Amino acid sequence: MMTLSLRAMRYVQAALRQGSISAAAGEMNVAPSAIATALTQAEATFGVALATRARAKGIFPTTAGREVQRRIDDLLERYDGLLADVSDLQTGISGSLAIGYNAPIGPAFLPPIISRLLAAHPDVDLSFTEGDNTSVTAGLIEGQFDVIIFVEEVPNVQIATRPLVFAPTYCLCPQDHPLARKATVHVSDILQEPLILLDRPAARSYYMELLAQGDAPVQLVGRANSTEMVRSLVAEGLGVSLLNMRPRDVTTYAGGQVCCLPLAGVTNGVQLSLGFAPGPMRRLTHLFVDACAAYFDGPEGGEFVVTSGS
Repeated sequence: MMTLSLRAMRYVQAALRQGSISAAAGEMNVAPSAIATALTQAEATFGVALATRARAKGIFPTTAGREVQRRIDDLLERYDGLLADVSDLQTGISGSLAIGYNAPIGPAFLPPIISRLLAAHPDVDLSFTEGDNTSVTAGLIEGQFDVIIFVEEVPNVQIATRPLVFAPTYCLCPQDHPLARKATVHVSDILQEPLILLDRPAARSYYMELLAQGDAPVQLVGRANSTEMVRSLVAEGLGVSLLNMRPRDVTTYAGGQVCCLPLAGVTNGVQLSLGFAPGPMRRLTHLFVDACAAYFDGPEGGEFVVTSGS
């Protein structure tokens, strides 16, 4: 079966509308032969005569020609609408943005970033989904998310990234614990204490490998797969823990107080990054990415990491 290009359909549309091959050629800025060829191709493709030709009088659409013209008009209108919608999607500052995040303290930094974005662009609709690295990266690749915040581990050709912040590993202990009086703690100090482990897929092996650098066994007394549960268990005095990012407020959900202490001689940490599809980026996505990067480049972003000088 023959096919008809969009260009040929535009030529046919112009010819049937103008009732003249030469007038259509002038409208489309092409040679009359191009219009005539397109009309002949269309008749061969559809298997019907679209117009009668009268020398010096132009062309006259047949009944079938008028029906084909109506359908071509509809098709090209919808196609042009699609192009316009995609252009608006690319350049407009409205619409929906789906964000996936593997950042347990995301609720501490995402609201201020978003509030500034919405203040400038109130027509934006945002959705947030928390998950682990595997689920949010899969969601981005499968098109569920426009952008993700995740721990960047190994490069993935399907994901473009932008670093946000490097978060060194720190020790979490109750505020009234003897360790809280130290400026820094060592892995050997942690191995002397009962340990509450953040039991998430990547974190579990990462923290255990770090503790394996010491010369004593780990005294594991509890596991929790949420950062806030770890913080609350530690605040209750059940043990100490290892984490990477901290919320601004030291008070836990249970009302207890904790202390965040840098680790001496340890360079381990996690790289929190933005992830998005490679290639051209929607303007709305670009604004969100830039807003996150600016936030973590500023003084507010530094409050979420624990260093020897913090």
